Amino acid sequence: MTNNKFLSGVLAVRHWGRGTVLRWLRRPGTKSWKREASILMSIMLVLTVGYLTAFRYASYTVQDLVGTCTARFEIELEGADIDPLEEALPRSLCECLAQSLLDKNGIVRLAMVNRHWFDPQSLEPVTEAEEAFCINALWVPDSGLATRLAL
Repeated sequence: MTNNKFLSGVLAVRHWGRGTVLRWLRRPGTKSWKREASILMSIMLVLTVGYLTAFRYASYTVQDLVGTCTARFEIELEGADIDPLEEALPRSLCECLAQSLLDKNGIVRLAMVNRHWFDPQSLEPVTEAEEAFCINALWVPDSGLATRLAL
């Protein structure tokens, strides 16, 4: 003798009245709608706050990177035997490099670096091609510089 649970369940409810069936079925009412809407709003609020928090910490990391890069670049330029560059050039170059680092690693990883939850050495580094792109993006051909460098 086999016991088929589906058929035995169908046979059990065959003689129920309409009211009994409706009591056992879950009808969508205002209570469940309000509960589901509040759960959805809570999830959206948590995701929004989490994203804004990660964005804040990632922006702190990028600001620290740009500040450190600019300071090191200016120190290296002071020791070199070249004419002084515009003040905005080292900062713009460092901002471009920080943006490419952000694009490569993402906001969450940079935010975790700021909170000391992620080792900065494990970030994917900026490649030489990206460095060349940043330099070429900032380079404006200058006729005065071209005449000074002529043989």
